[in-house]
Amino acid sequence: MEQDQDLPTLHKFGSASNLKMVIAVLVISIIAGLGTGYLMASSGGNTRIPLVSKAPEHAAEDAQTFRDFAEGKITKKPDTDKNSQGTHLLIRDGATPVLLTSSVMDLGEFENKKVKVFGETNSLPGAGWFMDVGRVEVIQ
Repeated sequence: MEQDQDLPTLHKFGSASNLKMVIAVLVISIIAGLGTGYLMASSGGNTRIPLVSKAPEHAAEDAQTFRDFAEGKITKKPDTDKNSQGTHLLIRDGATPVLLTSSVMDLGEFENKKVKVFGETNSLPGAGWFMDVGRVEVIQ
């Protein structure tokens, strides 16, 4: 029993005071959260997220995704390298040709036509410009 006397005395909180502390912390947290939310909502003004009135019916109408564009004449890509990317070339006057592919449309329908293509530029080592075409407008 002498060993028990050598141990430091630990004070225990009563269960009633623990419960009061937990309730106080919860009440303060809720009030602080409501106050912060109110202040943030009232200081934001009338900033609203715009609603989409009509979603594109298919990918070719999606001007948000296909925001890059180029003009030129679409030709079939030469079959010199069967393992390379792209199916067509966009020949531009006085500029580097654009290597084209499309995941949503058949570029063969526009061969030998002057067009404006809209798409997403992708990185391809060795290609000056590589584009995944999503929309085509015929110029001539």
